[in-house]
Amino acid sequence: KTILNRKGKFMEKEISRRDRKKRQVLNTLVDVTMKLFIEKGFEETTISEIATAADIGTGTFYNYFHSKEDVLRYVLTKNLDETKDSLGELNHSTLSPPEKIAQILLTIGKIFKENQQLFNLCNRHLSLMGPPHGTEFKDILVNIIQVGQANGDFSKALPTEIITELVMGLIKSAITSDAKIPFEEY
Repeated sequence: KTILNRKGKFMEKEISRRDRKKRQVLNTLVDVTMKLFIEKGFEETTISEIATAADIGTGTFYNYFHSKEDVLRYVLTKNLDETKDSLGELNHSTLSPPEKIAQILLTIGKIFKENQQLFNLCNRHLSLMGPPHGTEFKDILVNIIQVGQANGDFSKALPTEIITELVMGLIKSAITSDAKIPFEEY
């Protein structure tokens, strides 16, 4: 965390020992849980096994998460949050709208490839009511498409919502497909 000091300069705020320990336990807990999910399977992994492997008490697990599904949601959200900034920067770049969408697809493909096991676990074991990152991704797409329509890069005959849904549908289909086609080719 950064704070503004009396002279108006930003400086790193000292993180307390207790907060460092909490962060360390959380990171260990998440790493151990994901490793067990991948090795043993989600259903076969118990919270007791997770706690033992993380060298914590079962009650400590519940201080951080309510369930195994919560661990998946946390990891998925964390990964998506890490990409938010790069997509925001891409949205404000000088690339043309078609180039921005192509870059977004490449970025999402890379993220999917690097986290394929996580996405597979989430698809099988989480019933997400909506995207875990909210509407931010859709908002970026809408903005790019609207600018593209204003510039003549995209047809104005199709409503922005239809183009947005087509792109998002393509991404969702590629991510959840059982086909053995790599995301980039899809």
